Amino acid sequence: MSEPAFDELLRRLSEAEVEFVVVGGLAVNAWGVVRGTKDVDVVIATDPENVRRVAEVAVEAGGHVQQGHALLGSAFSIASALAGGEQVMIETDLGRLDVVQGLDGVPSFEELRPHSSEAEILGVAVAVCGIDDLMAMKRAAGRTRDLADLEDLEAAGG
Repeated sequence: MSEPAFDELLRRLSEAEVEFVVVGGLAVNAWGVVRGTKDVDVVIATDPENVRRVAEVAVEAGGHVQQGHALLGSAFSIASALAGGEQVMIETDLGRLDVVQGLDGVPSFEELRPHSSEAEILGVAVAVCGIDDLMAMKRAAGRTRDLADLEDLEAAGG
């Protein structure tokens, strides 16, 4: 895989009219803390049409999902994995798209969207989770990186 092109991945999701909210490292950046990230973390609306659009964007970007010994690479198989309601990490030619639904401490799209803000990330206008939701998710995850993000967000005025 070449260098991640997260801007292009976000642009393609937006152009396909995928309903999603950015969470994770890119959301931390949007709230004023500069740090690197290895993926695009999103929570998506789970209606079948939206799931289909996510899967199609993934396949068009050379996406695949490793599930046990199986390698899912068709829009149908990726949509099926997404429909299961669990976290799905999609490796694409543009970088990793991590659909973080179903994780402890991660609210659903329907819970996140009303509190989200429109922000420009890497030149693309997207919905970013609200600061309170982001901080709650970081607390719930409790990993070293998440705790550092919490400190940085608080220092930045969160």
